[in-house]
Amino acid sequence: MAFGAWKAGLCLFLVTAAVAQEPSQADLAAADAARKAVEEGRYLDAERTLRRAAFDDKGVAKPGYAYDQWMEIHGLLDGEPGPAIPEPDARIDAEQQAAIARLKAATPHDALATIVAQAKTHRLVILNEDHASPRDRAFGWQVARALRPLGYDVLGIETLNNVADDREAAGMMATLLREGYAHRVSTGYYVRDPVFADFVRQALMVGYRPVAYETTDHTPKGDVIARIEAREQAQANFIVRRALQRNPNSKILLYVGFHHVTENPTDMDGKKVSWLATRLKAMTGIDPLTIDQTTLNANGAGEPTLYAAVADRIVTRPAVMFADGTPLVVGHYAGLVDLQVAHPRTTRIGGRPDWLLAMGRTPTPIPAKLLPKKGQRLVQAFVTGETNAIPVDQVVVTAGRSAPVLMLPKAPVTFVVQDAGAVPKP
Repeated sequence: MAFGAWKAGLCLFLVTAAVAQEPSQADLAAADAARKAVEEGRYLDAERTLRRAAFDDKGVAKPGYAYDQWMEIHGLLDGEPGPAIPEPDARIDAEQQAAIARLKAATPHDALATIVAQAKTHRLVILNEDHASPRDRAFGWQVARALRPLGYDVLGIETLNNVADDREAAGMMATLLREGYAHRVSTGYYVRDPVFADFVRQALMVGYRPVAYETTDHTPKGDVIARIEAREQAQANFIVRRALQRNPNSKILLYVGFHHVTENPTDMDGKKVSWLATRLKAMTGIDPLTIDQTTLNANGAGEPTLYAAVADRIVTRPAVMFADGTPLVVGHYAGLVDLQVAHPRTTRIGGRPDWLLAMGRTPTPIPAKLLPKKGQRLVQAFVTGETNAIPVDQVVVTAGRSAPVLMLPKAPVTFVVQDAGAVPKP
């Protein structure tokens, strides 16, 4: 099941990017080796494997699939994805200039307050993420927590491992709910991110019931658009049966990747493509509240030029930009979602991202006995009592350099270390 979840992630890269050139066999092999390393809890080995594929001998990043995968692994170790590679000869076209002008004239409103106000009149909320951005998952937890008092108690998560049989899938979700935390091997690919795992842990703790809905058929069929349509329909079918029909009195939060959030057809190669939210709307008549948080972002798949137009006005809390009293959506998601969230610039507390505080964390010095005397060491903190689990936090420490802090929860933790050899080249 874990391999199937990884294949779905690879499929997502291929279809959402609509790449003309598929990854090389060497890059696929590196990604597969890294996947296995993460599945075994060897995060440092995973990062180094992808680093060799993503950078040349001089340490210069090579654009493409391997670098995108390295960005994700970097996020698991640092909290922030690796820096995006600037596009050569990137120019601001007329459409972007118009979007920048609208953003500069817009007014920021508190994102959580805006989402809660609008979610009161909806049964279904769909929030997307950039798969390379742990910060998106921290915000996902903030949204889930804010919606819980409104009666939202079902949480559909794209990354959860899935099976075709509804009864078997329900049993898997019952086990996850009973145990209260994600397992490193059996729960899902992206949830091996410590921030994502804690999103799941805390959501279960406050009463959410999980639903798995990823497609279970990963056999390539037809062209890119045909594969998108097959996957989106399979996901929609699972959600209708397992979330909406099985829980007729519940309100539902779906946490999805990228374009699955779009509730109107998108254009791709001259054809109209209906993604998940569009299909759910057509199948059920339910108008979802759809939220993008991947565009107004300086990292990952964000659009730095657009983000720069608002960043200085978003200081401490995520915001939704309003123009003439209406939420403003720009970039690839204009006309496709209801709300668009912009996050404040990340600042560092003891070398760690400040937004981890929103997960209920406390900056805590690493015990001196865990610090490396040479090379690098990954210091991990696990919630005490969890087995085969994902660390609640982890950080790379380099001998001879100032050690970053751990961002720890209130729960008791157990420390684990992984050593590495020489410091890799950037």
